[in-house]
Amino acid sequence: MHLFRSAYILIIFITISFHTTLASATECSVESGKNRVALLELYTSEGCSSCPPADKWLGNLSKRKIGLDKVVPLSFHVDYWNYIGWRDPYSSSEYTQRQRQVAQRNRLRSIYTPQLVFNGRDYRGWRSNNINSLLKKVNTWPATAKLSFHWQSIAKNTLSASITSELTNKKVSKPTLVVALYENSLVSNVTAGENDGRSLRHDYVVRKIVAIPFSGKLKMTNVIELQIEEGWNKKNLGLAVFVQQANDGSILQALASPLDCQS
Repeated sequence: MHLFRSAYILIIFITISFHTTLASATECSVESGKNRVALLELYTSEGCSSCPPADKWLGNLSKRKIGLDKVVPLSFHVDYWNYIGWRDPYSSSEYTQRQRQVAQRNRLRSIYTPQLVFNGRDYRGWRSNNINSLLKKVNTWPATAKLSFHWQSIAKNTLSASITSELTNKKVSKPTLVVALYENSLVSNVTAGENDGRSLRHDYVVRKIVAIPFSGKLKMTNVIELQIEEGWNKKNLGLAVFVQQANDGSILQALASPLDCQS
């Protein structure tokens, strides 16, 4: 009698475990915590000879145990170096415009590459490797926004995600929810321009970006659909969301996750 009961409990446990694993392979959900996660933007170009060290530095953050629970890194490839002779395949005039907005907020005379931007502010200390001291401070700040998103495995080359964002501080100037689809482990063999003959690797490369203003709301849920282009590696894609204040570009909270539910 006792042997039969133990076997029955074991079967129930195995069945529940199986269904849990199956569900996690098709649906995923993540949510932000109580403390602030930073946003780190890199403005770069494959046509810029001084950019590869910055690309490498950004890609190596995880190897230094600086994970997405501390900082969300995003790489924006600008298009103003394309005229030199090599067209960066990841570049966009939209990202160049975003960098110009960063320059205006930071009162910079011009835009440049490579440029790192930490929580909306021009950040030149990356070369001295002081990122850990910055994060040690920022990650203790209470978040002034809550974020969560839920998605299913990519079907028919379309990502559908439900994103909930909520402000926990009413005194915020024109906040905007920003959604970015990024891809890791990209490699280019450059055959012209300043990096001619080099093989360049990139991580956290922004493929698409969508901005959604709060428009007076404190909480909103948005369902977005993003088309996955041919040639993108679905296993290397990730989704990043963050809330940014319009007047100074400060980041109220950031959240990111790989889209491969099993990774």
